[in-house]
Amino acid sequence: MIRLLILCIAILSFSAACTKGHGNKLESDKLDIYFEFKEDENLAAGIGKYWKNNGLTGEQKQTLRLTKDDQSYLLQLIANDPKEVKNMPFSELKLLLELQKSLNEELFSETKSLEIMICDGSFNAIQNINEL
Repeated sequence: MIRLLILCIAILSFSAACTKGHGNKLESDKLDIYFEFKEDENLAAGIGKYWKNNGLTGEQKQTLRLTKDDQSYLLQLIANDPKEVKNMPFSELKLLLELQKSLNEELFSETKSLEIMICDGSFNAIQNINEL
């Protein structure tokens, strides 16, 4: 878990996103979570608690976004340096897959799972960690 914490803080040291047009928002001093649909507020809050309880917050405020389609949820993480995401070592992508698995086990059902997507500051997709 320590390696995952280092990854989340150092490599993807998530930055604040533009605040317009990203849906509903839960705010705290270290973490903002956007979510599209009001019925997903409890899941967004659960992600926030998971993030804090597992020490994934850092010095810099982080911004996440929870979206969904018919089959799954998508947790969008903002990369501090989007150009470096494509060069991320496999070992670090593996840690993100472990994070995804843990979130699925703790918060999501078997009928709708969660996938993690690394994005730029406007939540444009850079890398789906499941498409390696």
